[in-house]
Amino acid sequence: MEINDSELKDKIENGEKVIVDFWAKFCGPCKVMKPVFDKISQEYSDNNHDVQLYTMDVEENREFAVSLGIRAVPTIKGFSNNKEVFSQPGAKDEKQIKDIIELVVNG
Repeated sequence: MEINDSELKDKIENGEKVIVDFWAKFCGPCKVMKPVFDKISQEYSDNNHDVQLYTMDVEENREFAVSLGIRAVPTIKGFSNNKEVFSQPGAKDEKQIKDIIELVVNG
């Protein structure tokens, strides 16, 4: 599910556990990873897990992405308790994404 900068800021400030795939339409690896990330996001949403997964188009949220230090896409960032707890550029497969979720959820 796509999120914008103000929605994400609110979730971070509220201390929610959020994982975001920062992507761009021009990015080949993003196009490969996004459907996998969306599928996992839906699975976790359907099962009411403690973590929320979103995607954010860096072209539509350029200033916010820059403020978070996004220099490459795709980049996955995880937030928990008002702070960034994970950040890594590069395409990820399903297992790697689920490992990131466990890291963010369990701190």
